[in-house]
Amino acid sequence: MRIPAHATPADGGVAPPGRSLRTVLGVVAALALIVGVAALVIVSGPQRAATTTTTTMSSTYIASSAGSILAGAEQGDPAGFTPKSNSTTATESGWAELQNLNDGSSANLTAIVYASDNGSQGYYERFVASVSGEPGWSKITSYLSSFEGYGSCYGYGEDVDSLAVVNGVCTKGNVFLEVHLASSASFSDLENDLTVLMGALYQSAA
Repeated sequence: MRIPAHATPADGGVAPPGRSLRTVLGVVAALALIVGVAALVIVSGPQRAATTTTTTMSSTYIASSAGSILAGAEQGDPAGFTPKSNSTTATESGWAELQNLNDGSSANLTAIVYASDNGSQGYYERFVASVSGEPGWSKITSYLSSFEGYGSCYGYGEDVDSLAVVNGVCTKGNVFLEVHLASSASFSDLENDLTVLMGALYQSAA
C-alpha cells in the first residue's frame, strides 16, 4: 500500500521528514530557553519589589473665627504685651495691636481664616515671595520652626538706626497668622518676642 505524501501518525503513517526536523529543532530551542531562564534566576537571586517613600504633611481645619483667635492670643499678656486696640472686619480676618509697657515695643497680630488649606498656603506663598530677597532683611525663620507641624513659617527682620523690626508669618491648616514687631529694644529681644507671640496665636487657632 502506498502511503500518502502528507500522512500523519493519526493516518497510520509517519510525519514527513521536513516536519520532523522542525519539531525537533523547536523542542531543542524551547529547552534551551527554559534552561537559560533558570540559570538567570539562580545567578541573580530573588528579586525584591521596588519600594517608594512618601512624605506627608499633617493637615488640620480650624473652625475658629479670626476674632476669637486674636482674643485668645491676647490673654495672659504674652511677652509682656497688653492689648491696645483691635479691629475684626469679619469672622474671616482681623488684626490686633498690642504694646509692651516695659520697653515701648509695639506688636501687630493678624489672623485670616480661609475655607481650606489651599487658600492660606497660597496667600502665604505670595506673601513670602514679595518679601524674600529684599536687601537689608535677615532671615530668622528658625525662631518659628516649632510652628510648622500643620503648615509653613517664614521670619525676617532688620535693625536700622536703633530701630529693630521683626516680622513672622505662619500657616496652621486653613489659617494665616502674622506677627509684626517694632522696637528700640535689641534685635535679639524682638526675636524672642516673635516666638512667644506667634506661639500664642498658634495655640489659640484651634
